[in-house]
Amino acid sequence: MKDTPLISVIMSVYNEQDYIEDALRSILDQTEPDFELIIVDDCSTDDTVSIIEGLNDDRIILVRNEENCGLTKNLNKALTMTRGEFIARMDGDDISMPDRFRVQVDYLRAHPDVMLISCNTATFGEQRLVSDISGTPEELKCTMLIRPVLAHPGFMFRRDLFEKYGFTYDEHFRSAQDYDFAARVTRQFNIAVTPEVLLQYRAHKGQVSQTPNLKQFGFADEVRTLILSDLGISLDFDAYHKWVLEADATKEEFRECVRILKTITENNLQIAGEKGTGSYTYNPQTLKKTLWYQYFKWVLRSNGKKYIFSICSVFPGRYCALIKTFARLAKSKQKRKQHL
Repeated sequence: MKDTPLISVIMSVYNEQDYIEDALRSILDQTEPDFELIIVDDCSTDDTVSIIEGLNDDRIILVRNEENCGLTKNLNKALTMTRGEFIARMDGDDISMPDRFRVQVDYLRAHPDVMLISCNTATFGEQRLVSDISGTPEELKCTMLIRPVLAHPGFMFRRDLFEKYGFTYDEHFRSAQDYDFAARVTRQFNIAVTPEVLLQYRAHKGQVSQTPNLKQFGFADEVRTLILSDLGISLDFDAYHKWVLEADATKEEFRECVRILKTITENNLQIAGEKGTGSYTYNPQTLKKTLWYQYFKWVLRSNGKKYIFSICSVFPGRYCALIKTFARLAKSKQKRKQHL
């Protein structure tokens, strides 16, 4: 292996014996072979380490912790060891498609203004879902006000983000560390999602993200709080959570989120007035369009459908946004079916 590989892949593993070989082979068999694979084992008590060592590939760099540190600290440890021009993430229970690295490197080279990307994913195992996340960097940034948009195991970013600009994972976050990382990046740089499905995301009972709890949701709320604070907004998240989860809600909760939406867009304009033209935290037109799309997506995917006319009677100018959302969702559904 040469001294400076094109890509450094960072992984943290703990008791992954059931899935680790498939995950690693999906990396080792990439059509772009110029990489190092840095794996931090977090004191596994099963056969994870012996399986990794049994693959006998000199691109693998295995680090074994003496004490359990958790995902966030392990990723930072791996970051300090990287040498590649690009840094990629991978989890020990997912599958990368053979062309993932080639496609992502090509994308970053073709878009020099983008610092961090991920990809669309196909979930398998306990669930079968295909993501269809798209949009300009500014649209993705606006969507981050509600929820993360980048699949963490599909991350790839330029080395400069870490080495030159000092971006690491905030070790306060034991979960939602990817949401926090991406949100901080969007304050200074562009992010993107490649249109291709490049990662198969495994859903299984032992997976932390499959069993969300109040603490995990609380970490995500901390990120949302930080993002909204840039606009001078502090929220009681009760109604907003329904929007975040696209869950059923009351008519008043749907209307409350419209008020939140309007506050976000108005505060963004106010910031421009205070700082001068062009000093928006978000592009005003993109922000309004993106938030109304996300809002009506929630309405159409929940019991909000029965409140559509009541909502739009209060905001009649939004009928056009509703129709555009319906058409976009229909197109996205058809696209996802092609991958199932």
